[in-house]
Amino acid sequence: MNRIDRISALLVQLQSRPVVKASEMAERFGVSLRTIYRDMHTLSEAGVPICGNSGVGYSLVEGYRLPSLMFTKEEAIAFLTAEKIIEQLTDTQNSNYFHQGMDKIRAALRAVDKKYLHDMGDTIAVYKSKNTRESLPNLLQTILSSINDKLIVEIDYTNIDENKSKRALEAVGITYSHPNWYLSGWCHLREEYRIFRLDRIENIKITTNKHTKVHPPLESLLGNDDPQCLQEVILHTSKEVAKYNADRCYFMGMTEEKELENGQIEQTYMAYSLEPLARWVLANADTTIVISPVEVKNIIKQIIKKLNL
Repeated sequence: MNRIDRISALLVQLQSRPVVKASEMAERFGVSLRTIYRDMHTLSEAGVPICGNSGVGYSLVEGYRLPSLMFTKEEAIAFLTAEKIIEQLTDTQNSNYFHQGMDKIRAALRAVDKKYLHDMGDTIAVYKSKNTRESLPNLLQTILSSINDKLIVEIDYTNIDENKSKRALEAVGITYSHPNWYLSGWCHLREEYRIFRLDRIENIKITTNKHTKVHPPLESLLGNDDPQCLQEVILHTSKEVAKYNADRCYFMGMTEEKELENGQIEQTYMAYSLEPLARWVLANADTTIVISPVEVKNIIKQIIKKLNL
């Protein structure tokens, strides 16, 4: 990226974020901190009112607005692709909001680019999994709003065993792992961090009660250091099975794969629920063995016992 393009990109970042850190921009553009400092000085000399310093970050002076920016064809196509994904993989309200945003993007395009975007619309398709259940029409926005306002939400939840319960939650974040969305949060009923599938939430309501504690970042709840949210499962399988089921393994939550000295493949999974993974292992029982935890083996034994073979 040449200097003019980089300075233009920095200007976009200043308009779209409350604070721009020099270190983040240096890493993003592959330049030194000194170069970013010079670019910021250039923008200031050009009349852009920038406040802040090199130790904290930079931002535009409150109330200052720049003229609307034009999108390139390539950026518009990226938005079009995202629109297709959001339409199929999020709830109705979130999809409607994105459609409104896309209309504004189309309005900013030149006539020739609008036609290009229209013509390309039929060349991109995204389909839901046949097993995906419909979620509530405004679930994502409701959850994110509760996180922003730090308010407790109440939900009616049905677990994998079809047991229904009412939960009061302090939502921390949402994640998507094909083919489902998940809510991570502090559960008042269990008094621990739990993960809930969004398509199993039947009702949701934001209360007026504030969060009772300061929560860690979402990433830490999804890491190996919190076994109450995700459970580690280790399997040994053959190279052939690992290669044949590569994509499916990641859908089941595989996070690591390595070859052992005996030629087998060791796979590490982080599972939201052990039963689906146990059934996955059972389908490959002639080539796959469970190393840990023992609970997965017990679930498999119970399934086999019910078969009355």
